[in-house]
Amino acid sequence: MSDGPTVLVAVSNPRTESALITLAGALAQHEGGRVLATHVVTVPDQTSLETAAEQRDRLDASSEELLTAAAADAAAFDAPIETKTILSHRGIEAVFDAARTNDADTVVMGYGGARFAGGRVEGSLDELTHDLPCDFLVLDGQTLDLSDVLVPTAGGPSSDLSAEVARALRDTVGVDVSLLCVVESGEEAAGRAFLADWADGHGLGDAELRIETGDVEETIGRVGEEYSLVIVGATERGLLSRIVRGSLAFEAIEHLDTPVLLSERPSSRSLWERLVGGR
Repeated sequence: MSDGPTVLVAVSNPRTESALITLAGALAQHEGGRVLATHVVTVPDQTSLETAAEQRDRLDASSEELLTAAAADAAAFDAPIETKTILSHRGIEAVFDAARTNDADTVVMGYGGARFAGGRVEGSLDELTHDLPCDFLVLDGQTLDLSDVLVPTAGGPSSDLSAEVARALRDTVGVDVSLLCVVESGEEAAGRAFLADWADGHGLGDAELRIETGDVEETIGRVGEEYSLVIVGATERGLLSRIVRGSLAFEAIEHLDTPVLLSERPSSRSLWERLVGGR
């Protein structure tokens, strides 16, 4: 058992499994942690979990191929992997539960898995996704052919997470990292100074710095086409909530042909903010 962080991967689709394991394996190896690959099997409401468990052999057979492939892909990385099948009525909530019960430090999942995890969401979806149990990385894209990555940043906790992922991919897979800051016209020099300082502070002093002007969303979409992966940090809380509802924050980014990795780091809302309903 690794003493380092636990990176939980929610695999749900054979087409995306390899890409998700690549991200999780790179992170786990870089941080000296382990990969926990989970397959959430959504059980219909009318079927009790006990009944489903009795049919476990059939369910396990459907999970086994997916999780065996995950373990094989993880072998490319120097990190231990454990696999687990989870039966649940609740789809996306089961991922949150698994993250909490397994003390996950990061969850990696596919965008399709987040949107169409199945099952009903009980309670307040907004509250569920505003109180993230750990870091979340959501991949919008099926395959990864990694050579270079783009990290747009204006600072903030989720951009810190984006930097950690970029650093892990640079050090384990050998990708080239570029950083992007979109500024108002006339603010280019200040933007470059900010980006250089941010790069140095996040262990990315060797990254290419790109300063662009214009609409932030349009610029990220345009520049992102040049890269094999764009890592976008949540600029406000509730990114995951919008994904589950099927509405991404950035429409231009959603239509990028380049795979996009959305990162969200939990905000540390105070008890007072929670009591008064602050967001």
